[in-house]
Amino acid sequence: MKKINSIKFIDSLAEITRYRDREVIERSLLKTLLEFETESCFRLYQVLSCEPELKMGILAYANGTEIITTEHIKHHALPAYFHNALMQVINNAQITTINSEEKCNEKQTIYPAFDANDEIFAILVQTAKKIDPEIQRFVHSLLRIYSNYLEMIEVTKRDKLTGLLNRETLESEITRILISNNQNEVQMVMPDTPDPKDQRAQRGWLTYWLCVLDIDHFKSINDQYGHIYGDEILILVARLLEKSVREFDKIFRFGGEEFVILVKAHDNHDALRAFERIRDVIATHQYAKISTLTVSIGGIEITHQPDPRNVIEAADSALYFAKNNGRNQVHLYEDLVAKNKIVAQKNEINDSEIDFF
Repeated sequence: MKKINSIKFIDSLAEITRYRDREVIERSLLKTLLEFETESCFRLYQVLSCEPELKMGILAYANGTEIITTEHIKHHALPAYFHNALMQVINNAQITTINSEEKCNEKQTIYPAFDANDEIFAILVQTAKKIDPEIQRFVHSLLRIYSNYLEMIEVTKRDKLTGLLNRETLESEITRILISNNQNEVQMVMPDTPDPKDQRAQRGWLTYWLCVLDIDHFKSINDQYGHIYGDEILILVARLLEKSVREFDKIFRFGGEEFVILVKAHDNHDALRAFERIRDVIATHQYAKISTLTVSIGGIEITHQPDPRNVIEAADSALYFAKNNGRNQVHLYEDLVAKNKIVAQKNEINDSEIDFF
């Protein structure tokens, strides 16, 4: 390990905390680790779930001068010996060093990263021929800084009532997808190691789809039972939505009783099935005080729209169609336009005039 230069170390910390984009923060973290520990290889994983089984998604990889990060977090299969060591780290919440079974004479140190609730949300794995206590303390300290900074950023991205991502974060996420789509035609995501239980991922290429979800007759619930119970319904719906999507799909509270969900789907039929499943989960749940609760959903594929507003407005038009035609329904904007049931949206900016830079 190189001798730590205090000024260089402070500069590295400033670089890590300079950005708000998680992928860039992770790249800065690994870059700093490699600057001070050139003989090691690092892998950063996100803990996707611990029950009923441990699922890990790789966030970033660093070795020598190479640093690879990904914005598409997917389940990553792990060898049995490593899986058992990870479970030990998660159960004991302590740093663990094991002998690598993949490469002779190498050791792997597993560092847990904790969130504000003292739950492990990420794992950093360092592989090297020799890892001494001084190296462990240094790496662990940097990981704590990374964890604390992410937690601070996360607070600004969340809706205070439901804990879901907020409206400002949604606009940034749509903008990111639109920029990527216009750089690479259509942003298609092919899972590296598809979950055998995930039919959408098993079918191949995925594109981004967005739906706006509105709770039917929510004003009546507030009027009859009060706003406190109304807030309880919003929180419960948020939890049901979280259980209805995959770990890398994203849920946002758009405002009031409206939610937005970003999923990856193979085609419009695939997206419709995903949104229908969400609608069904809400409709079949048993609620206190009220006999039924339903939602209406309007969806659209994110392709080359001029800006996030156009995406939301198109999904909204499909949502309004559902609300005006009986509620408790799912409709896709593209299908409604093709069937002449709604008028196609007129974008204010022509595709040829789009300039994101």
